[in-house]
Amino acid sequence: MLDEEGTRRKQVKQEARGIFENLLTGDARRAATEFLYPFQLEDKRYLTPEELVAAWVKQLRAKRTDLVTLYDIEVLSMAEMEKKYGKPPARLGLGALREPDLYVAVGNLSGHAAILLFRAPKNAVPKAFAYTD
Repeated sequence: MLDEEGTRRKQVKQEARGIFENLLTGDARRAATEFLYPFQLEDKRYLTPEELVAAWVKQLRAKRTDLVTLYDIEVLSMAEMEKKYGKPPARLGLGALREPDLYVAVGNLSGHAAILLFRAPKNAVPKAFAYTD
């Protein structure tokens, strides 16, 4: 039986898996419907799903996502992430994130890390609000 923290981590992992799978199949539109806006993609902020989809489609076309495999997803609190990997990249422009309901989903995409940041408030579906790889 999972406690509240374990349940939220499991939910974040499930949401992250769906997002990563959508991106790997090239379905940026479906992935974009799951995010909080404004959404931070690397060093740029997008205010609407339409803006984000246009940018992401452009990036995905340049990559062979059919050759990428999602091996696993590790879900960490911000404190755990900083202890293990260091501070979030400055290009995300997120500053110091200390809210208790923030989680980091680190996806192993064929040996490369892809990171989704989530807000996972109690009794609500977790929503991603930033991505970097």
